[in-house]
Amino acid sequence: MFWLKKPQVSKALIAAIVFMVVFGFDASSVFAATATAMKDVMDRNKVGVVAVGHSVTMTLPTGTFNGTLVLTYTNFTAFAGTPTGTCASGTLGSGTASSNAATITLTGCTAGALTLTSFTGTNPASPGSNLVTLSGSAGLTGSFAVTTVTDDQIAVTASIDPSITFNVGAQAAATACDGTFAGNGGSVALGTLTTGAVASSDASSVQHICTRVTTNAGSGMAVSVKSLNAALQSVAVSGDKINSATATLVAGTSGYGLCAGSAGGDSGRDATTPAGAVPTDIAPFSSTCTSTVHNVGALTTSAQNVWNTSSAVANGFYRLYVKAAISGTVPAHTDYADTLTFVATGTF
Repeated sequence: MFWLKKPQVSKALIAAIVFMVVFGFDASSVFAATATAMKDVMDRNKVGVVAVGHSVTMTLPTGTFNGTLVLTYTNFTAFAGTPTGTCASGTLGSGTASSNAATITLTGCTAGALTLTSFTGTNPASPGSNLVTLSGSAGLTGSFAVTTVTDDQIAVTASIDPSITFNVGAQAAATACDGTFAGNGGSVALGTLTTGAVASSDASSVQHICTRVTTNAGSGMAVSVKSLNAALQSVAVSGDKINSATATLVAGTSGYGLCAGSAGGDSGRDATTPAGAVPTDIAPFSSTCTSTVHNVGALTTSAQNVWNTSSAVANGFYRLYVKAAISGTVPAHTDYADTLTFVATGTF
């Protein structure tokens, strides 16, 4: 006949069980737990690059984790910085980084995402797959890999050819001169001049001149004008002319000239794509000038800049007014004329 011996339970085990029941027990602080979804998004993968930033993420398993988490990078050197981060519930204290390891302290971190940033290191001298292992008193384990390569950068190059486009033409009175203007050439008919009024673009249906430029010239562009006669001159009798001068034209006094419009909408850039430098008018064509304000600049047989930009411009434009007045002694002819030649020049 056999007697079964009553199992003996050690007093130490009983004490341990009582301690765990009374004071609580965090299994993660004793038993290792493996993190998942681990990765490190590095600033650079090229071999030998120094002060490369690291941004680590992982998912903690079920449990509550307290203590240190150490990430050790095989083949890396010169770690530096003060690692910081977050966990799903709990906190990460300021850490340390040296040699090939980054360390941070977990307090009450529970299952979920953990991030670790703000440390740098020098990449290995050789390309390949490099092991990163987790350890430390928090009880987290696991490993993942980061790569280093001979080179991680691609040089992208391109070139842009210099470019300039120009439109200049007569445009009907009351029609907007703007960045969409596409006309070229034409004529401005001042009509029959009288001593009782100043003949002006955009008055009595007289056309104005619209100019538009687009260029990628880095130092800007200029629109110039050159007059054939520096006057309104009779074709049949060349000595009979209305000379051009810089002046404020008034009825009954002879004068002829050009001005850059100063009313709202007379200059600027395409409203839909107002890119580049703002157009600027240039003396002697820059005085206040509208269809009723008659400050003109003298036209000469040499090229003179009318307006310009300081740098590249997309669809920059200027409305230009032609004006004339006569005294009672100007000889009668039906063939007073002048030819204005406009040139756009970019400085690349």
